[in-house]
Amino acid sequence: MNANMQAILFDMDGLMIDTESVSGQSWLLAAAEVGVTIPEQVILGMVGLSVHKCRDHVAAHFQDHKLAETLSQRCRHHYHQLMSTGELRLKPGIIEVLDWVQDQAIPHAVATSTQRMMCDLKLQRSGLGPYFQHTVAGDEVANTKPAPDVYLAAAALLDIAPAACVVLEDSLIGMRAALAAGMRVILVPDMLQPAVHETAGALAVCQDLHQALLLLQTL
Repeated sequence: MNANMQAILFDMDGLMIDTESVSGQSWLLAAAEVGVTIPEQVILGMVGLSVHKCRDHVAAHFQDHKLAETLSQRCRHHYHQLMSTGELRLKPGIIEVLDWVQDQAIPHAVATSTQRMMCDLKLQRSGLGPYFQHTVAGDEVANTKPAPDVYLAAAALLDIAPAACVVLEDSLIGMRAALAAGMRVILVPDMLQPAVHETAGALAVCQDLHQALLLLQTL
């Protein structure tokens, strides 16, 4: 393993598991219940954000904090139901990446904005749990992405210097968090294809995890 890459840190939602589309569906179900409409751009603007930051994002759109709290609660209800009973689809290529990481004995961890209970549920139901001994959840740090806290905490768990960590992310919010932590980032966009100027800080932007694996193998 190259000394420049001593650990790989993984985002979860939208990077390893196809959950962002389920989140969008949950917001639409909540909006229908309450009798309002949430534009697609508002939903896309929440990709990579924590629960609380999503609520604030919706509040800013409607200019109504009480409505946003109601929507957020109903959204979480639907999301939990879908996560608990529905099919959790893996992102293409993630098993190949994780198998390679294990074969190479590269230290690795999950660093997610998702709260601990939901993080554990997703990893267990998706079958990815056995790949990870170390995980950091959004409610275990002072500030969630785009703050660097979850990535710094994950590096500390592995006892690896932040500069020696490579991060796999799907969102610009997560990319900014990793860059703020002083790490290199490979971006694999999920629902939202960013503009070229927005990804200038990334090591690379890959079309999928298969392409990301080829890059990792050269580092």
